[in-house]
Amino acid sequence: MAIACSTSLGHRQTLDETCARLARLGFRHVDILAIDGWVHIHTRDLAANFESTAAGVEAILASHALTPLALNSGVGPQLHDRSAEACARRQAEIAGLLRLMQRLGVGVAAIQPRNPDPRRPEAEVLSDCIATLREQFAAGDAAGVQFALELHVRSPFETLEQARRLFAALPEARVVYDPTHAVCQGIDLTALDWVLPHACHVHLRDAAPGQLQAPFGEGAVDFDRALGMLKDADYQGHFSIEYFDAPEFDVEASVLRLRDKIASHFGE
Repeated sequence: MAIACSTSLGHRQTLDETCARLARLGFRHVDILAIDGWVHIHTRDLAANFESTAAGVEAILASHALTPLALNSGVGPQLHDRSAEACARRQAEIAGLLRLMQRLGVGVAAIQPRNPDPRRPEAEVLSDCIATLREQFAAGDAAGVQFALELHVRSPFETLEQARRLFAALPEARVVYDPTHAVCQGIDLTALDWVLPHACHVHLRDAAPGQLQAPFGEGAVDFDRALGMLKDADYQGHFSIEYFDAPEFDVEASVLRLRDKIASHFGE
């Protein structure tokens, strides 16, 4: 078990600047954002220019003595886009992600489910998303790594009912346990307990109803309960602290306090 900080802390900075910041905060492990069209690695670059992209990431990590333990990934096409063009692009970008994970020794990557499609019936959208996830999980398994879906607000997997429909169709699905997305919707943390056996990675930050993040200890996430439940479930994976930089409060202080809280339950 290791505790990483997500490069989300530097979502307005370059990967090099962010890694320097995480090293200054005393982190030895990092979870890298690899969401196409955003930061810090673009999956289209992995597909088109793998060697130069991967070498650049390796050089940055080495210069700051950071070890990557996870990626937070999102390829360009939407999960629900099953067009031939989207499937071909998705396959190429996933192949690039897998090569990068193998090269860096990263065992797990979260799947950011991106956006819903309000133009079509929800059941149809979910069915297409599940078909895509089935392929992506299988590709990871074949490469000896794991993909795990993040149950995310403003996505096709926002609600607990949508998550249950995922597991009904794909019982072997793996997820990232992240209480933030339930808490910000006003859902009690206990409603996520059934997800724990399916979790192979964990994202944590404090949050509150209507707020995707809050200063540590001032939100509604009961970390002692969440971490205790993970321990009772014999969770064997890693942890990623996933705060985003914000001017409203001292985010770095919250990151460090949360790191201490995780370590008090699991050590490092």
